Amino acid sequence: MNEFELIERIFAQMQAAPSLCSTAEARNVEKGIGDDAAVMSLPVGARLVSCIDTLVQGRHFSADWQQVDKLAFAIGYKAVAVNVSDIAAMGATPHSILLALALPERLANEQWLTEFAKGLFHACQLFDVTLIGGDTTRSDKLVLSVSAQGLLDAGTPAVYRSGARVGDKIYVSGSLGDAAYALQHPDNAAGIELAHRLHMPTPRIALGAGLGTIGATSMIDISDGLYQDLGHICEQSAVGMRIYLEQLPTSKALASVDLSERLLCQLAGGDDYELAFTLPAHIEPPTDNNSNTPVTCIGEVIAVNKADAATNVRPEIFYQGLAVTPTYPAPFPNWPNLTGYQHFAG
Repeated sequence: MNEFELIERIFAQMQAAPSLCSTAEARNVEKGIGDDAAVMSLPVGARLVSCIDTLVQGRHFSADWQQVDKLAFAIGYKAVAVNVSDIAAMGATPHSILLALALPERLANEQWLTEFAKGLFHACQLFDVTLIGGDTTRSDKLVLSVSAQGLLDAGTPAVYRSGARVGDKIYVSGSLGDAAYALQHPDNAAGIELAHRLHMPTPRIALGAGLGTIGATSMIDISDGLYQDLGHICEQSAVGMRIYLEQLPTSKALASVDLSERLLCQLAGGDDYELAFTLPAHIEPPTDNNSNTPVTCIGEVIAVNKADAATNVRPEIFYQGLAVTPTYPAPFPNWPNLTGYQHFAG
Protein backbone atom coordinates (compact mmCIF):
# COMPACT_ATOMS: atom_id res chain seq x y z
CA MET A 1 0.00 0.00 0.00
CA ASN A 2 1.53 3.35 -1.01
CA GLU A 3 1.05 6.59 0.95
CA PHE A 4 -1.85 7.82 -1.20
CA GLU A 5 -3.76 4.58 -0.73
CA LEU A 6 -3.05 4.84 3.02
CA ILE A 7 -4.42 8.38 3.14
CA GLU A 8 -7.53 7.34 1.21
CA ARG A 9 -8.17 4.39 3.53
CA ILE A 10 -7.76 6.37 6.76
CA PHE A 11 -9.94 9.25 5.60
CA ALA A 12 -12.59 6.86 4.27
CA GLN A 13 -12.74 5.17 7.69
CA MET A 14 -13.13 8.51 9.45
CA GLN A 15 -15.68 9.74 6.93
CA ALA A 16 -17.76 6.61 7.48
CA ALA A 17 -17.85 7.03 11.28
CA PRO A 18 -21.17 8.80 12.06
CA SER A 19 -19.84 9.98 15.41
CA LEU A 20 -16.99 11.93 13.81
CA CYS A 21 -18.62 14.16 11.20
CA SER A 22 -21.84 15.40 9.72
CA THR A 23 -23.13 13.19 6.92
CA ALA A 24 -23.04 14.58 3.40
CA GLU A 25 -26.77 13.95 3.03
CA ALA A 26 -27.52 16.04 6.10
CA ARG A 27 -25.58 18.96 4.59
CA ASN A 28 -27.31 18.86 1.15
CA VAL A 29 -24.18 17.53 -0.52
CA GLU A 30 -25.22 15.78 -3.74
CA LYS A 31 -21.69 14.55 -4.46
CA GLY A 32 -18.75 14.69 -2.07
CA ILE A 33 -15.46 12.81 -1.98
CA GLY A 34 -14.71 10.56 -4.95
CA ASP A 35 -15.28 12.69 -8.03
CA ASP A 36 -13.58 15.58 -9.81
CA ALA A 37 -15.55 18.14 -7.80
CA ALA A 38 -18.20 18.32 -5.11
CA VAL A 39 -21.81 19.31 -5.79
CA MET A 40 -24.04 21.01 -3.21
CA SER A 41 -27.67 22.06 -3.31
CA LEU A 42 -28.39 25.27 -1.42
CA PRO A 43 -31.59 26.19 0.43
CA VAL A 44 -33.80 28.65 -1.40
CA GLY A 45 -32.51 32.19 -0.96
CA ALA A 46 -29.34 31.13 0.85
CA ARG A 47 -26.01 32.71 -0.06
CA LEU A 48 -22.66 30.92 -0.12
CA VAL A 49 -19.76 32.34 1.94
CA SER A 50 -16.29 30.98 1.11
CA CYS A 51 -12.77 31.35 2.48
CA ILE A 52 -9.41 29.59 2.29
CA ASP A 53 -6.49 29.44 4.69
CA THR A 54 -3.06 27.83 4.38
CA LEU A 55 -0.91 26.51 7.22
CA VAL A 56 2.79 26.00 6.48
CA GLN A 57 5.26 24.07 8.62
CA GLY A 58 7.86 26.44 10.05
CA ARG A 59 5.59 29.45 9.57
CA HIS A 60 2.28 28.63 11.22
CA PHE A 61 3.46 25.76 13.38
CA SER A 62 6.78 24.28 14.44
CA ALA A 63 9.42 23.22 11.93
CA ASP A 64 10.63 20.66 14.47
CA TRP A 65 9.62 17.17 13.37
CA GLN A 66 9.19 15.95 16.95
CA GLN A 67 6.66 18.72 17.56
CA VAL A 68 4.86 17.92 14.30
CA ASP A 69 4.64 14.27 15.37
CA LYS A 70 3.37 15.26 18.82
CA LEU A 71 0.79 17.76 17.52
CA ALA A 72 -0.76 15.71 14.69
CA PHE A 73 -4.25 15.83 16.26
CA ALA A 74 -4.01 19.57 16.98
CA ILE A 75 -2.76 20.38 13.47
CA GLY A 76 -5.73 18.60 11.93
CA TYR A 77 -8.13 20.33 14.32
CA LYS A 78 -6.66 23.80 13.84
CA ALA A 79 -6.68 23.56 10.03
CA VAL A 80 -10.48 23.37 10.25
CA ALA A 81 -10.98 25.78 13.16
CA VAL A 82 -9.15 28.77 11.66
CA ASN A 83 -11.29 28.59 8.51
CA VAL A 84 -14.53 28.13 10.42
CA SER A 85 -13.57 31.26 12.39
CA ASP A 86 -13.45 33.26 9.14
CA ILE A 87 -16.94 32.03 8.26
CA ALA A 88 -18.18 33.03 11.74
CA ALA A 89 -16.68 36.50 11.28
CA MET A 90 -19.06 37.05 8.35
CA GLY A 91 -22.09 36.14 10.46
CA ALA A 92 -22.54 32.90 8.50
CA THR A 93 -23.04 29.25 9.53
CA PRO A 94 -20.25 26.83 8.52
CA HIS A 95 -21.29 24.14 6.05
CA SER A 96 -18.38 22.16 4.54
CA ILE A 97 -14.65 22.09 3.86
CA LEU A 98 -12.19 21.04 1.15
CA LEU A 99 -8.66 19.92 2.13
CA ALA A 100 -5.45 20.17 0.09
CA LEU A 101 -2.67 18.27 1.87
CA ALA A 102 1.01 18.52 0.85
CA LEU A 103 2.56 15.70 2.85
CA PRO A 104 6.23 14.85 3.49
CA GLU A 105 7.09 11.18 3.07
CA ARG A 106 8.10 10.86 6.73
CA LEU A 107 4.54 11.71 7.84
CA ALA A 108 2.87 9.31 5.43
CA ASN A 109 2.49 6.62 8.07
CA GLU A 110 -0.49 5.07 9.81
CA GLN A 111 0.14 6.62 13.24
CA TRP A 112 0.57 10.25 12.16
CA LEU A 113 -2.17 10.22 9.55
CA THR A 114 -4.66 8.59 11.92
CA GLU A 115 -4.05 11.21 14.63
CA PHE A 116 -4.20 14.03 12.09
CA ALA A 117 -7.46 12.71 10.65
CA LYS A 118 -8.92 12.30 14.14
CA GLY A 119 -8.20 15.96 14.88
CA LEU A 120 -9.63 17.12 11.59
CA PHE A 121 -12.83 15.11 11.91
CA HIS A 122 -13.18 16.04 15.60
CA ALA A 123 -13.30 19.68 14.48
CA CYS A 124 -15.79 18.78 11.75
CA GLN A 125 -18.04 17.21 14.36
CA LEU A 126 -17.75 20.12 16.81
CA PHE A 127 -18.46 22.77 14.17
CA ASP A 128 -21.01 20.75 12.15
CA VAL A 129 -19.14 20.76 8.85
CA THR A 130 -18.52 18.02 6.29
CA LEU A 131 -15.33 17.22 4.39
CA ILE A 132 -16.54 17.10 0.77
CA GLY A 133 -13.31 16.73 -1.18
CA GLY A 134 -9.67 17.64 -1.57
CA ASP A 135 -6.28 16.76 -2.98
CA THR A 136 -3.01 15.25 -1.78
CA THR A 137 0.55 15.64 -3.02
CA ARG A 138 4.11 15.08 -1.80
CA SER A 139 6.15 17.91 -0.33
CA ASP A 140 9.37 18.51 1.59
CA LYS A 141 7.40 20.15 4.42
CA LEU A 142 3.85 19.87 5.68
CA VAL A 143 1.44 22.31 4.05
CA LEU A 144 -2.34 22.31 4.56
CA SER A 145 -4.87 24.42 2.69
CA VAL A 146 -8.47 24.27 3.80
CA SER A 147 -11.29 25.96 1.93
CA ALA A 148 -14.45 26.43 3.99
CA GLN A 149 -17.98 27.12 2.82
CA GLY A 150 -20.72 28.66 4.93
CA LEU A 151 -24.32 29.70 4.41
CA LEU A 152 -26.29 32.84 5.08
CA ASP A 153 -30.04 32.32 5.28
CA ALA A 154 -32.33 34.45 3.16
CA GLY A 155 -32.73 37.83 4.83
CA THR A 156 -29.68 37.42 7.09
CA PRO A 157 -27.12 40.13 6.34
CA ALA A 158 -23.43 39.40 6.03
CA VAL A 159 -21.25 41.43 8.40
CA TYR A 160 -18.34 43.10 6.61
CA ARG A 161 -15.31 45.04 7.80
CA SER A 162 -16.58 48.16 6.06
CA GLY A 163 -19.67 49.05 8.10
CA ALA A 164 -18.33 50.56 11.35
CA ARG A 165 -19.78 53.99 12.13
CA VAL A 166 -18.71 56.81 14.40
CA GLY A 167 -20.23 56.29 17.84
CA ASP A 168 -20.31 52.48 17.62
CA LYS A 169 -18.97 50.51 20.55
CA ILE A 170 -16.13 48.02 19.99
CA TYR A 171 -16.35 44.53 21.49
CA VAL A 172 -14.25 41.38 21.56
CA SER A 173 -15.19 37.84 22.52
CA GLY A 174 -13.43 35.59 25.00
CA SER A 175 -9.97 36.57 26.23
CA LEU A 176 -6.97 37.92 24.34
CA GLY A 177 -3.25 37.14 24.24
CA ASP A 178 -3.33 33.55 25.51
CA ALA A 179 -2.15 31.88 22.31
CA ALA A 180 0.66 34.37 21.73
CA TYR A 181 1.98 33.90 25.25
CA ALA A 182 1.84 30.10 24.94
CA LEU A 183 3.78 30.28 21.67
CA GLN A 184 6.49 32.46 23.20
CA HIS A 185 6.71 30.59 26.52
CA PRO A 186 5.95 26.91 25.88
CA ASP A 187 7.83 25.67 28.95
CA ASN A 188 6.74 27.93 31.83
CA ALA A 189 3.66 27.35 33.97
CA ALA A 190 1.40 29.97 32.34
CA GLY A 191 2.47 28.97 28.84
CA ILE A 192 1.74 25.30 29.52
CA GLU A 193 -1.66 26.18 30.98
CA LEU A 194 -2.52 28.27 27.92
CA ALA A 195 -1.19 25.83 25.28
CA HIS A 196 -4.70 24.66 24.43
CA ARG A 197 -5.57 28.20 23.33
CA LEU A 198 -2.74 28.08 20.80
CA HIS A 199 -3.25 24.56 19.48
CA MET A 200 -7.04 24.17 19.85
CA PRO A 201 -8.72 27.57 19.29
CA THR A 202 -12.49 27.88 19.57
CA PRO A 203 -14.21 29.68 16.66
CA ARG A 204 -17.19 31.69 17.90
CA ILE A 205 -19.81 30.36 15.51
CA ALA A 206 -22.99 30.95 17.50
CA LEU A 207 -21.89 34.45 18.50
CA GLY A 208 -21.00 35.42 14.91
CA ALA A 209 -24.31 34.19 13.54
CA GLY A 210 -26.23 36.02 16.26
CA LEU A 211 -24.42 39.30 15.68
CA GLY A 212 -25.53 39.40 12.07
CA THR A 213 -29.16 39.33 13.14
CA ILE A 214 -28.99 42.08 15.79
CA GLY A 215 -27.27 44.76 13.74
CA ALA A 216 -23.50 44.39 14.11
CA THR A 217 -21.95 46.98 11.79
CA SER A 218 -18.54 45.33 11.27
CA MET A 219 -16.66 42.22 12.34
CA ILE A 220 -13.33 40.43 11.95
CA ASP A 221 -11.73 37.39 13.52
CA ILE A 222 -8.51 38.13 15.41
CA SER A 223 -5.82 36.09 13.70
CA ASP A 224 -2.90 38.50 13.19
CA GLY A 225 -3.29 40.59 16.37
CA LEU A 226 -6.04 42.83 17.76
CA TYR A 227 -4.32 46.12 16.86
CA GLN A 228 -3.61 45.10 13.26
CA ASP A 229 -6.98 43.45 12.68
CA LEU A 230 -8.94 46.40 14.08
CA GLY A 231 -6.84 48.53 11.74
CA HIS A 232 -8.38 46.63 8.83
CA ILE A 233 -11.84 47.69 10.02
CA CYS A 234 -10.62 51.28 10.38
CA GLU A 235 -9.32 51.32 6.81
CA GLN A 236 -12.34 49.57 5.27
CA SER A 237 -14.81 51.74 7.21
CA ALA A 238 -12.86 55.04 6.98
CA VAL A 239 -13.06 55.55 10.74
CA GLY A 240 -10.76 55.67 13.75
CA MET A 241 -10.95 53.76 17.01
CA ARG A 242 -10.09 54.39 20.63
CA ILE A 243 -9.07 51.33 22.66
CA TYR A 244 -8.77 51.26 26.47
CA LEU A 245 -6.07 48.85 27.61
CA GLU A 246 -7.59 48.32 31.08
CA GLN A 247 -10.66 46.82 29.42
CA LEU A 248 -8.93 44.11 27.38
CA PRO A 249 -10.34 40.76 28.58
CA THR A 250 -7.66 38.69 30.28
CA SER A 251 -7.59 35.05 31.32
CA LYS A 252 -6.60 34.16 34.87
CA ALA A 253 -3.34 32.59 33.70
CA LEU A 254 -2.32 35.59 31.59
CA ALA A 255 -3.22 38.03 34.38
CA SER A 256 -0.20 36.76 36.31
CA VAL A 257 2.19 37.91 33.56
CA ASP A 258 4.09 41.21 33.60
CA LEU A 259 1.69 43.96 32.47
CA SER A 260 3.65 45.26 29.46
CA GLU A 261 4.33 41.74 28.15
CA ARG A 262 0.71 40.75 28.65
CA LEU A 263 -0.60 43.81 26.81
CA LEU A 264 1.81 43.25 23.94
CA CYS A 265 0.51 39.68 23.57
CA GLN A 266 -3.07 40.96 23.63
CA LEU A 267 -2.53 43.76 21.12
CA ALA A 268 -0.10 42.20 18.67
CA GLY A 269 0.23 38.49 19.42
CA GLY A 270 -2.40 37.02 17.12
CA ASP A 271 -3.77 33.48 16.90
CA ASP A 272 -6.67 34.34 19.25
CA TYR A 273 -9.44 33.49 16.74
CA GLU A 274 -11.81 35.58 18.81
CA LEU A 275 -14.28 37.96 17.17
CA ALA A 276 -13.84 41.73 17.22
CA PHE A 277 -16.99 43.60 16.23
CA THR A 278 -18.80 46.92 16.41
CA LEU A 279 -22.37 47.63 17.47
CA PRO A 280 -24.39 50.84 17.53
CA ALA A 281 -24.29 52.29 21.05
CA HIS A 282 -27.99 51.62 21.64
CA ILE A 283 -27.69 47.88 20.90
CA GLU A 284 -26.56 45.57 23.67
CA PRO A 285 -24.35 42.60 22.72
CA PRO A 286 -25.96 39.17 23.00
CA THR A 287 -25.69 37.57 26.43
CA ASP A 288 -27.04 34.18 25.34
CA ASN A 289 -25.28 33.01 22.17
CA ASN A 290 -25.65 29.26 22.77
CA SER A 291 -22.01 28.96 23.81
CA ASN A 292 -21.78 31.18 26.90
CA THR A 293 -19.06 33.18 25.16
CA PRO A 294 -18.32 36.36 27.14
CA VAL A 295 -18.04 39.64 25.25
CA THR A 296 -16.29 42.78 26.48
CA CYS A 297 -16.53 46.40 25.37
CA ILE A 298 -12.99 47.70 24.80
CA GLY A 299 -13.58 51.09 23.18
CA GLU A 300 -15.49 53.13 20.63
CA VAL A 301 -15.37 54.18 16.99
CA ILE A 302 -14.30 57.78 16.37
CA ALA A 303 -14.09 60.09 13.39
CA VAL A 304 -10.94 60.71 11.34
CA ASN A 305 -10.07 63.43 8.89
CA LYS A 306 -11.14 62.53 5.36
CA ALA A 307 -7.53 62.98 4.24
CA ASP A 308 -6.43 60.40 6.80
CA ALA A 309 -9.21 57.91 6.06
CA ALA A 310 -7.49 56.67 2.92
CA THR A 311 -4.15 56.12 4.68
CA ASN A 312 -2.90 53.54 7.15
CA VAL A 313 -5.38 54.30 9.97
CA ARG A 314 -4.72 52.45 13.23
CA PRO A 315 -6.56 52.56 16.56
CA GLU A 316 -5.56 55.00 19.26
CA ILE A 317 -4.72 53.28 22.55
CA PHE A 318 -5.30 54.70 26.03
CA TYR A 319 -4.13 53.64 29.49
CA GLN A 320 -5.50 55.13 32.72
CA GLY A 321 -7.10 57.96 30.78
CA LEU A 322 -3.97 58.99 28.87
CA ALA A 323 -3.05 58.35 25.24
CA VAL A 324 -0.19 55.91 24.77
CA THR A 325 2.25 57.53 22.31
CA PRO A 326 5.92 57.26 21.33
CA THR A 327 6.67 60.13 23.73
CA TYR A 328 4.47 58.68 26.49
CA PRO A 329 4.60 54.89 26.05
CA ALA A 330 3.34 53.88 29.53
CA PRO A 331 2.48 51.14 30.47
CA PHE A 332 5.23 49.98 28.08
CA PRO A 333 8.87 50.83 28.83
CA ASN A 334 9.25 51.88 25.17
CA TRP A 335 6.87 52.45 22.29
CA PRO A 336 5.98 48.89 21.22
CA ASN A 337 5.85 47.33 17.79
CA LEU A 338 2.13 46.62 17.38
CA THR A 339 2.11 45.60 13.73
CA GLY A 340 1.07 42.04 14.59
CA TYR A 341 1.82 38.98 12.47
CA GLN A 342 3.35 39.80 9.09
CA HIS A 343 3.26 36.90 6.62
CA PHE A 344 6.09 38.27 4.45
CA ALA A 345 8.28 39.67 7.22
CA GLY A 346 11.91 38.57 7.22
